[in-house]
Amino acid sequence: MLLNSYLFHLKARNLSPRTVKAASEYISLFIRVCDPLTATKRDIEMFLSNKSESCRPSTVQTYWRYLKGFFEWLFNEGDITVNPMAGVPKPMVPPIDITVLSATEVRQLLDTCKGKGAENRRDLALLTIMLDTGLRLTEVTNLKTEDISEDRTLRVFGKGRKWRTVALGETSSTALDRWMRTRGNTPGSLWIGRRGELTPNGVRLVVRRRGKLIGMRVHPHMLRHFFVDQWLRVGGSEVDLARLAGWSGTAMAGRYAQHRAAERALTAHKTIAPLDRL
Repeated sequence: MLLNSYLFHLKARNLSPRTVKAASEYISLFIRVCDPLTATKRDIEMFLSNKSESCRPSTVQTYWRYLKGFFEWLFNEGDITVNPMAGVPKPMVPPIDITVLSATEVRQLLDTCKGKGAENRRDLALLTIMLDTGLRLTEVTNLKTEDISEDRTLRVFGKGRKWRTVALGETSSTALDRWMRTRGNTPGSLWIGRRGELTPNGVRLVVRRRGKLIGMRVHPHMLRHFFVDQWLRVGGSEVDLARLAGWSGTAMAGRYAQHRAAERALTAHKTIAPLDRL
């Protein structure tokens, strides 16, 4: 009953179905082992500690985040008089080394789409848009023909159920134009194949298959990382990056910036060369 009421609360806040489903899955696993009405700080820490033995640090942090929202709701509703999560620190997630595609690897990846066939044109448009805008997997999958503007921009429905506009460069807009001449202007999903509209898994398979052709294991989020890395490499603003990437603030830009930060700093020094400017 408590969980159902909380999920109703999340739906009333107009959170995405995906967020509501995730909250249900994470919180229900806690409820199976502990009564939330009598849970203590120690109970929660014990639960998170047990999860840390079988889950990645980022997953443990996700448990903490959903439990935090759940117990705050219980406290505000008056179902509990003390919020046990108030003293539970946020689990640390150590930085991980994420593979960022090099310019050479990107060119090789795009070269696998050479050809005038429908599949090659579609995949080239898909890959260039993801590399040029850093769209998330679900965001690029959900693009429709009506989201394309004549001024080389795309209207994107992103995380947090928010709309934003992203721009296309010459390479990606040219690839998209070629694909649209093949696809046609029929309203609906931008990405279609022999069996109909591509699903997120379908887009994931396209990226994986193209990566396999150059001997690499490539997944969609690597294309987003490439976009962020290139943006920061040329001195792009983190504020602008946050807006284009669909983040509510610059904190995520800072997290992404950790990857290959040392390499970018050395490159920047070669360009600036403080002493040489005297």
